[in-house]
Amino acid sequence: MNLITASLLMILIGHATSDYLQKLICPYENRNISQNRRVWCKRDVQDESCCTGFSFRPGVNELEDGNIKVQDDGKSFTVSVQTLSQGDGVYWCGFMTEDKVIVKLAEDYFTSAQFNFVWSILRWILFILLALMAISTHIYLNRKHVDAKTS
Repeated sequence: MNLITASLLMILIGHATSDYLQKLICPYENRNISQNRRVWCKRDVQDESCCTGFSFRPGVNELEDGNIKVQDDGKSFTVSVQTLSQGDGVYWCGFMTEDKVIVKLAEDYFTSAQFNFVWSILRWILFILLALMAISTHIYLNRKHVDAKTS
């Protein structure tokens, strides 16, 4: 009974923490740009030198109703994305100069694939199976050892 309860708890924990955050670290070395507006945008499929997105001030921690979180440590800012409002694609992070020119700091491919959700559940099931295999192996080897002593 305890094993069933533990299994259900593990699955529910896996489900509760199944939000998949994709992150992009945007390093900046020059202190002069630390106060420039940040940029988060999706690269245009037709023109790879353009992107669609938005700019935001330093110190902003959440964007798009909390779906995008920003952390800044003074040397880089990290963009963590939970939901992609513009869909799958290559996203940029950077800063905007005073002349309204976007300087790209980093880029990466972001996806909203459902596999991430499946994996978040499957990993807990595999963890439970691994634990059961270890316990079963331990019990089997101890029985074999006890049987060898009695013979």
